[in-house]
Amino acid sequence: MKNEFIRHALATISYRFSKSVAYRDADFGNFSLGSGSRSPNEIISHMYSVLHWTAGLLEDKRKQETGSAKLTLEMEINRLIFEINHLDKVLSKKELDMETTKRILQGPFSDALTHIGQISMLSRLNNRPIEAEDFSSAPIKTGLTNYH
Repeated sequence: MKNEFIRHALATISYRFSKSVAYRDADFGNFSLGSGSRSPNEIISHMYSVLHWTAGLLEDKRKQETGSAKLTLEMEINRLIFEINHLDKVLSKKELDMETTKRILQGPFSDALTHIGQISMLSRLNNRPIEAEDFSSAPIKTGLTNYH
């Protein structure tokens, strides 16, 4: 399988993201701690931009942003899942060298995981902690990127 490791990392991002936004009400998207901190909607929008840019880089295309319209939490979630699925398709078709794989893991994928942690923290602070789970034995499958 092409790019199995990095595709599994992407499936892990999708799984953990889905856990971080499961069972959240629409108001959670605008939850903020103040002091210039990002809301979940803003964090998810940023994650979308990072993964959208990554797909464009791998496709040798400059991807154009479609604007910065305010989306609902559900729309942001769906847009990010769509982009994750798109990026997985790109990774399934184009074999990456090890240096590119490392750069994707240490850059955009690590950034996405950091932001998932922020969403999880905001969930806890919003009285909706994420259910405990042993993520090392989670049912994550390479190529399966929609756990929502």
